[in-house]
Amino acid sequence: MGVFVLFYYKQVLGLSGTLTGLAIAISIIWDGISDPMIGAWSDRLRSRIGRRHPLMIAAVIPMAAGFIMLYGPPDNVLSDQMQLFTWLLISMLLVRTALTFFMVPYLALGAEIIDDYHERSQLAGMRTNMAWFICTLISATALIFLFNEKNGLDGRFVIDNYRFFGWLNGFLVILFSVICIAGTWQYIPKLAGGAAHVGRNMLSDVLSTFRNKNFRNIVILDMSLGGISSIIGTLLLVTYTYFWQLDATQTSLLFAGPIILAVLLSTVFSGSLNRLFEKQHILRLTCVLTTINLLWLTPLKLLDLLPDNSTVVFALIYANWTVHITMTILRVITVHSLLADIVDEQELAAGKRQEGVIFAAAFFSAKFISGFSYLIAGPFLDLIGLQAGAQPGEVSSTVMWGLGLMMGPGLAIIMLLPMWMSFKVNMSHAGQLEVRQAISQRQQTTESVGSASVST
Repeated sequence: MGVFVLFYYKQVLGLSGTLTGLAIAISIIWDGISDPMIGAWSDRLRSRIGRRHPLMIAAVIPMAAGFIMLYGPPDNVLSDQMQLFTWLLISMLLVRTALTFFMVPYLALGAEIIDDYHERSQLAGMRTNMAWFICTLISATALIFLFNEKNGLDGRFVIDNYRFFGWLNGFLVILFSVICIAGTWQYIPKLAGGAAHVGRNMLSDVLSTFRNKNFRNIVILDMSLGGISSIIGTLLLVTYTYFWQLDATQTSLLFAGPIILAVLLSTVFSGSLNRLFEKQHILRLTCVLTTINLLWLTPLKLLDLLPDNSTVVFALIYANWTVHITMTILRVITVHSLLADIVDEQELAAGKRQEGVIFAAAFFSAKFISGFSYLIAGPFLDLIGLQAGAQPGEVSSTVMWGLGLMMGPGLAIIMLLPMWMSFKVNMSHAGQLEVRQAISQRQQTTESVGSASVST
């Protein structure tokens, strides 16, 4: 979503980068704030269809409507900066709030359905790979068939193309949401039978999760990665268009090819990696390799050290992005799996299951800081002098150096924080087994006491 939105509103509709970044940032910060509330609500909710599914069902239509609004602002708001800013803000708030209602309960289901150490990684891998594949397919297909050049006109600068794209997204949101709801429906009888929640209120539920040291480390790690992801998501299409001067077809190949290859690599090797290494070791490896990978390609272009052969340069961009996405997917899988293990640690410490709160609280921190990253990325485009409607090859050296330094060494510097935090996470398979055994023993003791009380 972020890849197209900033480009569309700034370069096509003419909204300033500062106002575009501000609208996106406000929506993400609100998204982060709402995540823990929805997570705590879904932990406490009791209904005949369980705790999670009512919220997921309620989110589908508003989410689809939000995408249609986002890419289809009416003509009467296009000429006024504040009206266009307001339309973007309202649309983003609707999309992200509905997405929170759907995704937080959906992700929490994984920790409820599966309690095995390795199976959790497999589920997280399957879910993450599928999400990356589908999103990539949609973006790449749109670039080829919708945003490509027609009759000498670059489709990336045509407003009607984005309006159609909004309706397409709305339809796909409904389709895939129904698939997710139907696929998890069979687990409702098992999930609906949980014990009543014992927390005093939702705020205390959220705050109690931060007593877990591993959780705090992962939250800080995710905050940093959230900022990096938002900067990349905001500037990627801009960078491909102006820094690398790629056309829509080449951009589509870079949207699709490296991600599909990364999904395949992750699918093939993630299981073996999780059997051979502890999860925190995989987390550390992905952070280190991501940092190294950010340091070489854009500086080579800025220093004019790349070959003149455009095919070779394209291959280098392809390889660089493949490594980045592969590390990102493996890291997301690992973090989601670790959060599921932390749910067990929290249950042992606090005596209650808090899947929704833990996943939501982690995402709150990442989204909150990513909102501030949009406040940086949007004004950054104004600062380096990128003008609305500028064509590839017509931008100044200031724009080129600004994009190159930000998307390479700048991101590598930010990566030092999550890399450091990855070395502070301390979890193991043996430790998770001990936690599960302790929980099981406590449950057996509780059941024995209860049976004895009934018999007397």
